[in-house]
Amino acid sequence: MKKFANLVLVAMFLFSNQLAFAGGKGKKVEFPRDVVINGTEVKKGKYNVEFDEKTNEVMIWQGDKLIAKSNAKKNTHQTNRKNIVTEILIVKQGEKSFLKRLSLAGEQEDILLDMQNLSVSPQ
Repeated sequence: MKKFANLVLVAMFLFSNQLAFAGGKGKKVEFPRDVVINGTEVKKGKYNVEFDEKTNEVMIWQGDKLIAKSNAKKNTHQTNRKNIVTEILIVKQGEKSFLKRLSLAGEQEDILLDMQNLSVSPQ
């Protein structure tokens, strides 16, 4: 009976996590330096990243506050491998660093950000 109760608790935990992130990626990421996302300068630090599959947008959140969002697309790995760690690809142009790609741990896809808007406004 005790094993069954533990199994139910684990299942409830996993199910609640799936519900919390059902609409997007909902992964934590840390930017090691200031980056520009769709014209918005995002300060270095820890953020939550979500990808909306309906609108093809990536959203960067700090708590309840939407910091930046950008058009993006998913790129599935040809080898069907999952990312072991989170990787961030930043492209430097002039004095600014632009976020180009997110590879989130545990996912089979990379998120490629739209690089059309390279002008910058503060966070």
